[in-house]
Amino acid sequence: MPQPAFDVLTYSRDLESTGLSRQQAEAIARGMTLMVTQQAESLVTREHFDLNRARIDQRFDHIDQRFDQVDRRFEQVNGRLDRVEDRLSGVEKRLSGHTVLLSVITLAVVVPLLQSMVTG
Repeated sequence: MPQPAFDVLTYSRDLESTGLSRQQAEAIARGMTLMVTQQAESLVTREHFDLNRARIDQRFDHIDQRFDQVDRRFEQVNGRLDRVEDRLSGVEKRLSGHTVLLSVITLAVVVPLLQSMVTG
């Protein structure tokens, strides 16, 4: 893993130029060097980042494919439901015709029968 660039000597001189003693500037520079070195271990390289991003992209591509499959399945189910709805509509029309027919039969047969029972 590449180490971040940190110029200890320049940093120490910059601190000294602000009024710190040489000992103070060097102590701060050593502390910063230690901190940068420790933090470098947790840095992610560009290659590592790109590799993980590619893995994530693959997973999302897989998820997108699954959603496409689910969408196609829903389209199939919707098509079947449309056909069932059409069939039920036809049955409903036929039942409506049967209802009219039953009403006519009732009026033609049952009503006169009831009338004859009441008057007879």
